[in-house]
Amino acid sequence: MARRSLWPREHGAYFQLAIPLVVACVRLAPTSCALAGAALLAFLANEPLLVVLGHRGPKMLELDGARARVRLAMLATGAAVLGVIGLVLAPQDASVAAAIVAIPAAVVVVLAWRRAEHTLLGELVAAIALTGASVPAAIAGATPLPTALAMWAGWALGFGATVIVVHRVIARHKRAATAIDGVIALGLIALTIALVVFHHATIALAIPLVAVAAILAVAPPPASRLRGIGIAIVVAGVASSAVALAGAIW
Repeated sequence: MARRSLWPREHGAYFQLAIPLVVACVRLAPTSCALAGAALLAFLANEPLLVVLGHRGPKMLELDGARARVRLAMLATGAAVLGVIGLVLAPQDASVAAAIVAIPAAVVVVLAWRRAEHTLLGELVAAIALTGASVPAAIAGATPLPTALAMWAGWALGFGATVIVVHRVIARHKRAATAIDGVIALGLIALTIALVVFHHATIALAIPLVAVAAILAVAPPPASRLRGIGIAIVVAGVASSAVALAGAIW
């Protein structure tokens, strides 16, 4: 019997983590790379943890539990070592940011324990936590704390908007958009504009992701085309990273 994969199954989460981390590490500062590596290893430890906790079913725990425990120990140790090294060498603000980011990360763990990670709330909190992993890495690369937090707000808003809309697409399936979807689209656009104008211009990096989310809300494809929707979101995420790198952030 083929062994089950211990890689995280939530494909969209890879991009929610990776795209902001790449932007945060663009200067290739060693401390940024260490903190990014810690975040990546912690993310990869999620699937073995779920297996060990029995959340992937008793059969997988029986067949793959020992392998999952070994991988979990290796990934958790690596994440801890890289995280400690990165935080010790980084500016103090990176530790402050890590403490802030730990809050939504802890909520994700609680929701996973309650098997609620795939609800709308669970996926929104996960998007906040995953994009937040870039904040300490950005600060370690000489980004000021307020700017790094504004970047986080932009990433969380952008990817959070796509989470909301994908849930709407799945809920509607082949039904046409309703007035609620129009309100969601307008609300996301208005919130983005307000945050950019009144809070921090850096949040403009959310615009490509929010734009795609708004289009999906008012012109929804069938839920059977989730792969195509995912590709569109990834392309928008890459465009958001280009906005971040080309803007006043740096």
